[in-house]
Amino acid sequence: MICFVVMAALTAATLSISGANAATPPASKPATVVDATVAVAHTKLGNVEYRALGRGPALVLIMGYAGTMQTWDPHFIDMLALHYRVIIFDNAGIGSTTALRAPLSIDAMADQTSALITALRLGDPDVLGWSMGSMIAQALAIRHPAQVHRLILGATFPGIGNAIQPSQKDVDALTGSNPAAAQADLFPAGQSMAADAFDGSIAAYSPSSGVSASVIAAQKTAVLSWFDGRDTSGRRADQISVPALVADGANDRIDAAANDREVAAEIPGSRLVLYPDAGHAFLFQEGESFTFLVRTFLSGVPTSIDLSQIRQRYLVDYKTSTAAGTKWVAGLKKLTSTSNAQDLARLDLSLADAEGAFDDELIGYVATGKLAPSVNALASADELVVRDLLAFAVQSGPKAKEWATTIKNDGNVVLAAENVLRRQLGLSPVTTTTTPKKHSFSG
Repeated sequence: MICFVVMAALTAATLSISGANAATPPASKPATVVDATVAVAHTKLGNVEYRALGRGPALVLIMGYAGTMQTWDPHFIDMLALHYRVIIFDNAGIGSTTALRAPLSIDAMADQTSALITALRLGDPDVLGWSMGSMIAQALAIRHPAQVHRLILGATFPGIGNAIQPSQKDVDALTGSNPAAAQADLFPAGQSMAADAFDGSIAAYSPSSGVSASVIAAQKTAVLSWFDGRDTSGRRADQISVPALVADGANDRIDAAANDREVAAEIPGSRLVLYPDAGHAFLFQEGESFTFLVRTFLSGVPTSIDLSQIRQRYLVDYKTSTAAGTKWVAGLKKLTSTSNAQDLARLDLSLADAEGAFDDELIGYVATGKLAPSVNALASADELVVRDLLAFAVQSGPKAKEWATTIKNDGNVVLAAENVLRRQLGLSPVTTTTTPKKHSFSG
């Protein structure tokens, strides 16, 4: 693992990044969801616009209120796609997805999701729903149980009439014109870097048209019906028979943790995980931890390998990670004052994905072994660095310089954790070096 993030801070501080312009041409075989082809499935309930990335068992993700496919954090999707064929799509009336008959309901959106699964011949995929998407996921598992293998409900709500509802102010903030208010809905006050990392990652997508006011109003009607217990499926969560995981941030201001506890209590045998100091966007804030939780829930805990194999694979992955960092540095040197936010975001996402893949591999090698504490410490430190890196796509000028110290400190934590692991592997330590332009990085 290497840490080029201090260079990122200094480089970003000198760039004047403005609005996104033309997108970088996609690769023929996309390594990231931002370059995945936007396709349209023709289903019995109309067209559904979607993207697919990765190989392995199918994992269908269902977006929440007022969100589009491009509301999913690309880094989060890319990490899931290391192990699964991830399918994301636009709900009814968004993009090229066919609108459904009014009044819109959670059950109707679940039926359209079922039609997509059928059209794509996914069989019984794993399903992850977030916020309103978790209501749709519940309804899908109830109305179409043969099409759900395992179920993950993120920031979910009961549909039996006793849901603790968010304030109208917070709901309006999600779709309003004040980005700071929307950010406060998704992340706790002390997680501003995580919030900026989410914004920076999202900036890698090409611009989209968003969600119309009429669709938002229709979704609001559907959600309120679910809250009030008027949706048929909402009252039948106790009939969900597939393995289920319920997860959320303990400080979610949109969805009280009591709602998650209620749903977990209704679904027989379900598991509940609440992340401290995390909010509605916990799955992005706690990306590495949550994606590994998803992986173990869906596929089981990876089998550890012996020390010699770990050392050999570590060196291979380390070389790959170093190459990604070198390529990233070269990309930074090509950026100019006319580069836009999307240019920087895509470049940073490529390195974040490489570092995330490094940690994902390493965690899998030692999941239950003696090296697990050291690996987990390194992965946690790396996650801070990835967060810092992604955040810089939306920073410039004074704020970038102000955060340079934080980023340098996080890089030093990574370096120390890296060397603890290297000693255990019988490898020489890495040291801090300096580039010809006096930009510090380690590795």
